[in-house]
Amino acid sequence: MDSEFSSQLKSQVFQILSSNDNTPMEVVFSHYFSSDQSQKSQAVLFLECSKKSYPELLFIKLFFLVRCGANVDTRANAIRLLRFLRICDLWPKLRETAKSTLKGHFLAYINEENSMPVLRMFCYVVAETVCEIYTDGKHWPELLEFLLTSLGKTSDDKFREIALLVLAKFPRDCLSFICDVLKDSFQVLHSSFLDGLASASPDVQVASFGAAVKLMPLFSEPSNPGLFHELLRAMMVGVFTLLRSSRDSYAFTAFKELISLVSEGPQLLKPYIGDMVLDMLQIAENSALNEEIHCYALRLVITLTERKDFKPIFLSLPHQTMVRLFLVPMKMLLCIKEDITSNELKGKEDGSVGKTNVYNFGLGSLYQLSVTLGQNIIPIASELLPLYLESPEWQKRHAGITLLAFVAKEFSFETLEFMDDSLGIVFAKIMKLFQDPQFQVRSAAFTFMAMPTIFVQMLQLFYHSRLLPALVMALDTEQNDTVKEQAASAMLYFLKNSLPDSCFLCKDLDTVISQVLISLQGDVTPKHKSILLSTFNIVAERCAAVALKYHVNYLPILLEACNDKNSEVKEEATRGIRICAESGSLQFKPFIKGILSRLNILMQHASQPLLENAKANDIAVSALGRICICHGDCVDASKLVPTWLSLLPLKDDLNEAKIMHEQLCIMVS
Repeated sequence: MDSEFSSQLKSQVFQILSSNDNTPMEVVFSHYFSSDQSQKSQAVLFLECSKKSYPELLFIKLFFLVRCGANVDTRANAIRLLRFLRICDLWPKLRETAKSTLKGHFLAYINEENSMPVLRMFCYVVAETVCEIYTDGKHWPELLEFLLTSLGKTSDDKFREIALLVLAKFPRDCLSFICDVLKDSFQVLHSSFLDGLASASPDVQVASFGAAVKLMPLFSEPSNPGLFHELLRAMMVGVFTLLRSSRDSYAFTAFKELISLVSEGPQLLKPYIGDMVLDMLQIAENSALNEEIHCYALRLVITLTERKDFKPIFLSLPHQTMVRLFLVPMKMLLCIKEDITSNELKGKEDGSVGKTNVYNFGLGSLYQLSVTLGQNIIPIASELLPLYLESPEWQKRHAGITLLAFVAKEFSFETLEFMDDSLGIVFAKIMKLFQDPQFQVRSAAFTFMAMPTIFVQMLQLFYHSRLLPALVMALDTEQNDTVKEQAASAMLYFLKNSLPDSCFLCKDLDTVISQVLISLQGDVTPKHKSILLSTFNIVAERCAAVALKYHVNYLPILLEACNDKNSEVKEEATRGIRICAESGSLQFKPFIKGILSRLNILMQHASQPLLENAKANDIAVSALGRICICHGDCVDASKLVPTWLSLLPLKDDLNEAKIMHEQLCIMVS
C-alpha cells in the first residue's frame, strides 16, 4: 500500500519519528507552514509517508510534542498537524495498548497545559478522538466523568470552557452515539449550559453557545419542551449581554452558533420565530452597533426565511414587523459610494461581513425576503417606495429602484386589480428618474425598464407613447456612456416586446431612427454598437417604408461593423445587411460590391466556423440569399446562387435558417 514511497524516504521517516530529538519534526513544521511551495510539498510528502507507513509512530510522536513541546508554537503546530492528518484516519490504526495509554495522557495534558489558545485547539482533537472511540463501540468513561465534573466547577473558568468546547466540537456524524451516552446526564448538562450562557466570562459564554447548539437533540423531547425554550431564551439574552459589553468578536461567534442552530435544527424553532425576528430587529435597528453586527442579526432571520416550511409563519407576521424587517436591508443599500471616474456602482469597503460588503449583503437579503413573501411584498413596497423614490438623497432613490425591481419580479396580472392607479404613479416616478441628476440613479432606472418582467411589460403597453420618446431623448442628451448603454438596452427591450405595429403608434419615428444613427457614428462600446444595430434592425423590419431613406447612411456603418472583432456586433451588422437587401431599393445597389466582399470574408469560414462567429456566418449566408433573389439584376446569379446553395443548410441561427428555408422553397417552385 505504501509502495509509492521510496525505501530511502521510509527509512528517513522512521528515524525521525522514533528519535528522541524533536528538532527534525520542528523543521517539518516550519516547512509545512512555510509560504515556500517547495518546502511545503516536501513536508506534505513526509507526512503522507508517515501516515501510511508508520501511523502509530506518527500519532505518538505528534502527541509527545503536544504534551512536551518546549514552546507554545511547537505544541500548537503539532495539534494542527494531528487535525490535518485526520484523527479518524490515524486512531483506528493504533494498537489497543497505545490507545489506552494515550487516553490517560490526554487528560493529564489538559490539566497541565497553561496556554488557553493551545487548549482550545486541542479540544478538537479530544472531541474527534471521542467520536472514534464510541463509533467503534468502545467507551471512555474517564473523559465523560472529567467533562461533567469540569462543568460543575463554576469557579474554574478554564475547565468549564474546555469541557464545553469538547462538547461543542463533536463531529456531526457521531452525534447520535454521544447523545445516547449523555442522555442520562441531560439535566446536569442543561443546568450547566444555562449557567455558562449567563457566565461573566465571554469565553465560557460562547463555548456554552456551541455546546448547547451541538447537543440540542438532548433537550428537544416533545414531552418537555420547556428545556429547549429555556436554552433558546438564555442564548438570546446572552447575545444581548455580549453586545452591551461591546464584546463584538464574541457576539459574532454567538451569532454563528445561532445561525447553525437555525440551519440544523429548524423544526425546534417554529414556535419561537416571531420572537426571534423581533429580537434580531432590535439588534439590527440599534444605531449604536456596527454594520457587521446588523448583518449578522439579519443573516439569522434570512436563514429562517430560506426554509420553505417557515414561509406561512413569515406571511402571518404583523405588517409593521415586516416593514421593519425590509427597512434593515434597505438601509444597507445606502452603503454605496459614487465613483465618477469609473462610472461604476460600488459598495462601501468598510463594514464588511467576511468577503461580502454590506451593500451586496443587503441586496441578497432583500432578494431572499422578496422570494419568501412573493406577491405579499406589494403592500410593504407600497408603503416604502414613496419614502425612497422621492428622497433628496440619491442613495435612497437608488435603493427605491432596487426595491421596485424585486417587486416587479413578484408582480402578476392577478395583482394588477389591487394596485388601483399606482401603476401610473410608479411610471411617472420612473420617468422623473430618467433625468435624475445622479448618474447611478439614471442607470438603475433604465436598467429597470429593460427587466424581462410582466410589470415592465405592462408599463410598456400602457405608456408606450411616452416611454419611447423618453428613451430616444436619453440617447440624445445622456453624457454618461454607461447610462446611455442602459437607455439603449431599455429601448431595444421595448421594441422586442411590443406589438409589430407599435412603432407606428409613435411617427416621431424619424427622430428615433435619426438618433440611433447619430449614436452609431459616435464613440460607443461594442455592447452599445450591437444594441443600437439591433434596434435599427427591428425598426427597419417593422417600418421598412420609413427606414428606407436612411439606408444610404446605415449601410456604410454596417459594412464597417462587419469587420468588428466583437461577434455580437458582426451578427447584428450582417443581419442589418440582410434586412436592407430585402427592400430591393435602389439605395442598396451602389453598396453591393462592397457588401459581397464583406460577406465573402465571413463565409470563407462557414464550413469550419469559429464558435463565436457561427451565427454571423449563418446570417451572412442568409444575406447572400436575399441579395440573389432581391437584386438578381445587379449580380451574377449563375455564380452566386450555387455558392449560396452549397452553404445550406444553416444550423446556428434558427431564425435565419427559417427565412432561408422559405426562400429555397419559393425558388424551387
